[in-house]
Amino acid sequence: MRRWRDFLGESFIKASGYTGALTVVAIVFFLFKEGVGLFGRSPVDGFEVAVHPSNPVEKLNEAQVRGLIFGQIKTWNELGGRGEVEVWHVSNLDKKLKAEGLKFEGEDYLRLSLVFDSLLNARPNIVLIFQSPLIPPSAKRLEVGKMTVAGFLGGTNWKPTESPAPLFGLWPLIGGTLLVTFYAMIFAVVLGVPTAIYLAEPAPKKVRAVVKPMIELLAGVPSVVFGFIGLALVVPNLRLAFGLDSGSTALAGSILLAIVALPTIISVSEDAIRAVPDALRHGSLALGATHWQTIYRVVAPYSSSGIAAGLILGAGRIVGETMVVLMVTGNNPQWVGWDALKSVRTMSAAIAAEMGEAPQGGMHYQSLFTVGCMLFLLTFFVNFVGEMLKSKVKK
Repeated sequence: MRRWRDFLGESFIKASGYTGALTVVAIVFFLFKEGVGLFGRSPVDGFEVAVHPSNPVEKLNEAQVRGLIFGQIKTWNELGGRGEVEVWHVSNLDKKLKAEGLKFEGEDYLRLSLVFDSLLNARPNIVLIFQSPLIPPSAKRLEVGKMTVAGFLGGTNWKPTESPAPLFGLWPLIGGTLLVTFYAMIFAVVLGVPTAIYLAEPAPKKVRAVVKPMIELLAGVPSVVFGFIGLALVVPNLRLAFGLDSGSTALAGSILLAIVALPTIISVSEDAIRAVPDALRHGSLALGATHWQTIYRVVAPYSSSGIAAGLILGAGRIVGETMVVLMVTGNNPQWVGWDALKSVRTMSAAIAAEMGEAPQGGMHYQSLFTVGCMLFLLTFFVNFVGEMLKSKVKK
């Protein structure tokens, strides 16, 4: 009977382990499958780019298409053609029609194909960027290059709902994430490391018995609670202290994220400090060093790798945090440099804020999965380094 129980228990444990591992692999596979799909699509997905048949240009890359739409390219000479460029697309259509003395309403837009045909014949330098049914049969459709990883990572504008060419520049989101993390780690180091040293070394047992559980309980507080605290206390006070229009800034997010990361930093750092052999402490004291000299000349250097592991794991917690930054950083998807008093948007906040409004299977939807891939790689790398340092301390 006992053998059957052992067999069933062992089988259940193995099945649970395999199921958990396969579930994680499946989630990661689905995340990257959806995210990578963005780079096989046109930057004007759902639209055609058409010119007069006499135009020598045959193909446009991602940057050139956006340059035409946003007015950065003004002549065909830059693209291998001749003459000035006149761009017609969804966003400027009403303005262009009004300038031509034309007005279409409702189903009259179906006759635009004929209008575009006459316009192309009269002015061969026109480029049309519209849905396929509106492109006249006589026009030449250009081949458009696909979205690139370099353009996605290095782009400086995040406007996923822009039409006809949405802007998926990840750099403002990366910059916002790094900015908030950088200042949060400054606060966390200043508060967390001294606290860990105090609890591990000079703190009386009664103090440690009260403070340590309180810090560990802090790790269980939902992040949305910190967000509400930030909205009620931190944001208004920052606005008054610095004379800002809004206190929802990177600094507000950094202060709260530092508090969120403190339990991880303090717990791991304290364990590393307490792991220092007593022989080193006793030897230092025997040589005439004071308790504090022993701490910062012997204990702290010996446990530095463990403290670094705690800091890196804390940074991993900060990078992946969502609700706090979504509520108090202002959600401005623009690159602001290193100014902590500006509103920013982080990668995690962008996913949380925009996923509900992104049509499933569309470019916006896939771009958010790509942001999730980048966030996954970043947090994985940070936590991997932290775990490596932590295992080094244990050895």
